[in-house]
Amino acid sequence: MGADVLRVYQEDWFRFRSLPAALREFTERTGIRTELAWDVVGVGTIEHMFDKMVASFTDEKPAFDVVCCDEIILRHMASEGGVLDLAPRMRADGITLDHVTPATVEAVTLGDTVLGLPCVNVCSMLLCRRDYLERYGLPVPASWQELQEVARTLQEAVRRDEKREFYGFETRGAPGGGHAVWSVGSFTGAFGVRWIAPDGTAARCEEAHRAALEAYVGLIREVCPPDQASISFVEMRRDYAAGRVGIIMDVGMEYAHIIGRGGALADASVVAMVPAGPAGRAPNLYCPAWAIPARTDMPGEAWELVKFLTSDARLERDGLESDAVETSSLRVLYGSAFDRHFRPDLLTTVRASRAVAREERPFGTFGMAGCEVVGDTVTDLITGKETLDSALRRIETTLAALVGGGGGSRA
Repeated sequence: MGADVLRVYQEDWFRFRSLPAALREFTERTGIRTELAWDVVGVGTIEHMFDKMVASFTDEKPAFDVVCCDEIILRHMASEGGVLDLAPRMRADGITLDHVTPATVEAVTLGDTVLGLPCVNVCSMLLCRRDYLERYGLPVPASWQELQEVARTLQEAVRRDEKREFYGFETRGAPGGGHAVWSVGSFTGAFGVRWIAPDGTAARCEEAHRAALEAYVGLIREVCPPDQASISFVEMRRDYAAGRVGIIMDVGMEYAHIIGRGGALADASVVAMVPAGPAGRAPNLYCPAWAIPARTDMPGEAWELVKFLTSDARLERDGLESDAVETSSLRVLYGSAFDRHFRPDLLTTVRASRAVAREERPFGTFGMAGCEVVGDTVTDLITGKETLDSALRRIETTLAALVGGGGGSRA
């Protein structure tokens, strides 16, 4: 930080591959110099990124002036005074959040404080080997029960006919705050339950929580690879490309990358919404925001960069140059440029998912600790270290203790 150079931190993800060019353009326009640092993440490394994000908002002299931060970390840091409130600057410059969904607004605000400006809204979707489904006369699954039935039938058929290792389904299953907890959120939402109640208290784990975990574990144990408990989005993309699995559940941005590269795999694939449960479809939402540490010594310059990176013009260019289809801006998502650029099944699914996506990770002011509680417990359930009963008790009691420690507020 300092030396008249804005230091920027980001996850090294293909969605941001146009970021270096964007920063050069910003410097050319404003004369404000920038320096980019980013990290590759996956199993065992995502925690490193989380630590860097946290340090940016807690250190007296933060290493970074602008951070694209996970909204759960951002809310925690804001509750401790580490995040610059953007609301006064937004009012002065006539900027609003009327171009994003209400769920996104909730994620990037704390009371009247605006914690950051979102750039992407990522949520869970299915990617299916359409060629295999058509070969065996199977539908794109519409419910969790149908997903298990289709995945089972597909797994048996491919193993029988091709005499090779093959699995019907795969999703994130690794422990920690960014893997299994992400996948299971689309199950809990579909069964009408949350880990943290709207009033910020830890929810009592009831029959619907049990049903959600039963559906998740049933899929994992019957039609997923044996190494499911170590899988993140990196391994999932690898396995799908290698033909090891027929259906995956991850985020639309990953699918845009696969489809954008073209070739046989793209042609053989189709994108669809997450299956429905008793409460309908509830794809998990992730909407990181460009935020500014409160202790930066370049707040004005940082604000100019945040505005630039989240402008509709910049987000549209990101979408077209980096296949960043899950842009935060509804104006861009529904624009004609995206109509022309993205394949219809992908774009239609992203738009439909955005309308119902919501935060289903434990969401309060306690940071990633709540996500780790659920992620670690669910992974132990997958591997048999926990039973359904013990897993539910562990999640409920640990989250209650966490919230009781003063970290439960959503307002």
